[in-house]
Amino acid sequence: MSRWSRQFESYNSLLGEIISKIKKGEGELRFNSLFVKASDIAGQYFCEKKVEMKHLIGEIPTERKLRGTKAHEKLLEGAIKIKRGDLWKNLYGNKPVLAPEMLLLTVYKDVVLAGRPDSILFMKGLPLIIFEYKFSRSRSPFTDHHVQARTYGILLTNMGFDTGRLLYAIVMVDPAARVDKKMRRQVFNSVIKNGLKEAVLETEGARIYINRFNQEEAKRDIDWAIEFWKMEREAIPTRNPNKCKSCEYNEKCDKSLITVA
Repeated sequence: MSRWSRQFESYNSLLGEIISKIKKGEGELRFNSLFVKASDIAGQYFCEKKVEMKHLIGEIPTERKLRGTKAHEKLLEGAIKIKRGDLWKNLYGNKPVLAPEMLLLTVYKDVVLAGRPDSILFMKGLPLIIFEYKFSRSRSPFTDHHVQARTYGILLTNMGFDTGRLLYAIVMVDPAARVDKKMRRQVFNSVIKNGLKEAVLETEGARIYINRFNQEEAKRDIDWAIEFWKMEREAIPTRNPNKCKSCEYNEKCDKSLITVA
């Protein structure tokens, strides 16, 4: 059996187990969850109380979220749909593969982790660059952006991929910029031209931060986050009152308007 087929078999088996448990409602984590999303782990580093409120009350639509969703949909325009098995086989081929929104799934310390990076560049079975687009007026990435990308790196590692050369590119996009295939191509070309090294690059409407994946940093991120999901502690709210003021849950959250000690 080839390496890709062994990995794919293991992946499919885990996916089948999760689907079966979903049907039975057998979640053992907080909120009866069966798995933890990389985006939620990242959210915990923005404000863990906000993640809790989202699961207790539900998602509250905001203009910023809607803009982000539409922008991500634009980035996917022109993407070719392919069967999961064919994708995995292609990852180990001789041609580079840019896999958009590939579902990553693994077990980390008895907790199932899941995530969908915006895209990952593979070459001969090696994941080389994770691309994550963030639509923000800020020109610099925040801690939670790095946490999310690094969590994807752990997912890939635990799925059996060699992440020794892995980089992640956080693309900070001006919300006013035109998001289309041209921007996606410009970002990709800039990163490829830079090579497999850390850098800060500029393209029209975006700034790209390329970082080397660090397993130890990623494990520390996740270890702290899963304590909450295993119900070993309660949610820790942000100490930044500005985050509370702009939060869609601020009227329902008993920890809104926190003062800095």
